[in-house]
Amino acid sequence: MILQRVYDLARPRLAGKRITEVRVGLNFLGVELDDGALGIAYVLREDVGSGCTALPHAGRLAGMAAEEIAAWAPEKRNVVAVAMGLAVMNAAAEFGASGRDNGQNEDAALAVATVPGDTVGVVGHIGPLIAGLKGKVRRLLVFERGKGVAGDVYPETAEPQLLPECQVVFASSTSLINGTLDNLLGYCANARDVVMVGASTPMYPAAFRGTGVTVLSGTKWLPANRDAIFTGISQCAGMMQLIGYGQKVSARV
Repeated sequence: MILQRVYDLARPRLAGKRITEVRVGLNFLGVELDDGALGIAYVLREDVGSGCTALPHAGRLAGMAAEEIAAWAPEKRNVVAVAMGLAVMNAAAEFGASGRDNGQNEDAALAVATVPGDTVGVVGHIGPLIAGLKGKVRRLLVFERGKGVAGDVYPETAEPQLLPECQVVFASSTSLINGTLDNLLGYCANARDVVMVGASTPMYPAAFRGTGVTVLSGTKWLPANRDAIFTGISQCAGMMQLIGYGQKVSARV
């Protein structure tokens, strides 16, 4: 399980560290460690459902051991707990060693090479990425879960049939949170590149070796922008509003 592999790699980096701040919004949640490092992950509102998502330590998260909260990700209690554990592990990622700083404005589409004859799949409706690919490849297949899927967007149920046709696949890192990544990767056996994309992407390349994922494309959140990031999360900011407070990075697996 990839989340367990990420946790095993993150655990030594989290040893002795504690949580100093947690913010949960409608779109993202963020954590701060006592060394000032920041991590963010998506809040999958559509996957919360009607069941209880209360966290047992709510109100007491600040001061808890970072390693303990990170363990919530592989435990998969609920999507909020998984996202929080993932955010903690993201905060501890060693960005300088795992990848190169691509600059704040570089689109994830530039993380791998595509050619005009490619069929490219995008799992998750990632607007800027889709815009950057349109007109540059032979066929662009976009997949999205849930209701309201129409037009050029295919439902999740079409992935087993269509993803094997793709030479390149960009997969939203939310697939780690909702537990769909393992099946998704099984459909990408014919792809020369599979890129994990999004704020939730854990920059631990070793965790993805042998999985079919070839590139991680994530974000390093800058401690100097801590107040603006947490204010944005609390006030339901989207990625287009937050991304200016971080730096996009990518790493080959």
